[in-house]
Amino acid sequence: MSSAIRGIEEVLNRFARLQAKIDNLEHPLKASGVYMTGSIERNFKAQGRPAKWRGLADSTLAARRTGKGSGGAQILIDTAALKSSVTSDFETSSSTMSIGTNMVQAKRMHFGYPEGEGRGHSETPARPFLLFQDEDADAILKIFNKHFEDAL
Repeated sequence: MSSAIRGIEEVLNRFARLQAKIDNLEHPLKASGVYMTGSIERNFKAQGRPAKWRGLADSTLAARRTGKGSGGAQILIDTAALKSSVTSDFETSSSTMSIGTNMVQAKRMHFGYPEGEGRGHSETPARPFLLFQDEDADAILKIFNKHFEDAL
């Protein structure tokens, strides 16, 4: 067999391995979802990233829980229900990853709402927590690069 034919066979084999990786993105998508839920957790821990969230109103601070959980002054973390509700989900049939929360108040907390609406009728400032940071794109690119590297 000539070296030219062996070279063509190797190229075709690489294309076949690459196609198999493209056809099965479950692993890198799931890894990306796990990574992103961790990044969102860091948003809560930092009390806003890249910009800090606006502080709590005096009325909110006064209303915080005083029982077992102590209800400190952390923004969006009185009971930690919102933070704990953030999940990632891989949909096998469409090979898609979704990250989010099913809590009703999440939209209001993320985008804020004006005075006169909602509980207490007071303004709630936007405190975006469900977002990608610049470094997240680099980390996810590394996850996908690792997935494809052995095929090339």
